[in-house]
Amino acid sequence: MKRRAFLAGFGAAATAARASAQIPLHPIIPGQPTTPARQLTIGVNVPLSGDLGVYGAQVVQGVKAAIDENNLLSANITQIVYGVRQFDDQNSAAISAGNASIAAADPTIVGLVGNLTGDVAVATLPQYANSGFAVVVPSVTALALTQRGYHNVYRLPTRDDVAGRLVASTIFRKQPSHFALAVTLDGEYGPDVARGFVQQAKADHRDVDTITLPTNAFDAAGAARAIIARDPDYLFLCGKLAALGPLVPALANAGYNGAYGLSDGFYSQATITQYGAQLANAVVYSSLPPLDRIPSILQQLTDLRREIEGITALIAYGYAAAQIIIQAASRENALTRFSLITAMQMAGGFNTLVGPYSFDANGDPLIPNLYFFKISGTSFTYVEPAIRNGYVV
Repeated sequence: MKRRAFLAGFGAAATAARASAQIPLHPIIPGQPTTPARQLTIGVNVPLSGDLGVYGAQVVQGVKAAIDENNLLSANITQIVYGVRQFDDQNSAAISAGNASIAAADPTIVGLVGNLTGDVAVATLPQYANSGFAVVVPSVTALALTQRGYHNVYRLPTRDDVAGRLVASTIFRKQPSHFALAVTLDGEYGPDVARGFVQQAKADHRDVDTITLPTNAFDAAGAARAIIARDPDYLFLCGKLAALGPLVPALANAGYNGAYGLSDGFYSQATITQYGAQLANAVVYSSLPPLDRIPSILQQLTDLRREIEGITALIAYGYAAAQIIIQAASRENALTRFSLITAMQMAGGFNTLVGPYSFDANGDPLIPNLYFFKISGTSFTYVEPAIRNGYVV
């Protein structure tokens, strides 16, 4: 995603912070004690304005929905209700750090969900650590997030290089290929996916290589000719649709008729709308499982759809992030942000809307997974997971 300059310091961050809607009242049940419930808050630090505001709002939607579900089902038992406080980081590292300081002044905030983009999340890690916050990150796949030595950050989607390795080990179980190429641009997203793919494929004795194209001087036609000259029969496109998509018709015009694999930057209906004919039967991966194929979350999913009509990946990950914080706090009776970090480290596994989670010492999923979908006509058809665990049927 587009990087932006530091926009402002702590003063601007103060005006950016926003409180949530009212917290649901503790239910009163006849014959039960009516002791007021204790309030804990989950902070959400994402862009809520500007170009990325619509995506940050989806994370907030998911967090709020998980909190509503928990308060409805558990508040009378635990004597704790949760609220949400949202902060607009404006996709700025300076404002994000300021938001973390503001959140630290609120003693009810036990944990944070955020950020939306990798550069802002990584830049804010020192402030999160200094403030004693456990942070669950719903959307960042960049390696740097969990390689800076902080032990208070927990990533939900599969890391880029791991995703590349899972693609190679899964696809080549069935896909014959005499020579495969991973194709990427030299930007923030894509090269690590390609590197993981090539490393795993070579370890499995496949003939494979990488082509890295320049972002600033991208020439789709010229790149297609260079690729065709290598005579591949399988191409793995590692990048985002908007940046790398124009290569698809250029390859068709240059005569490529082999198979395609696509990274999760292509997992959108726009891929089919723009390039469906050229990418027929191409396989794309996503860290998000097909929710309708998970029997154990049927009730949660039904309740969520009553509240939110269209469930996006960011809504689902925001929901899961709040579930993890609530479960960790409940198991260890963690009522402060400092005790929540200990609870996160000790709590073991978590059951969430998007799958079971446990984390390694760096904060990456201990058993990462991917889910593969094939372009079939005007839609994506679910094919298989990288690792079969019985969660998806």
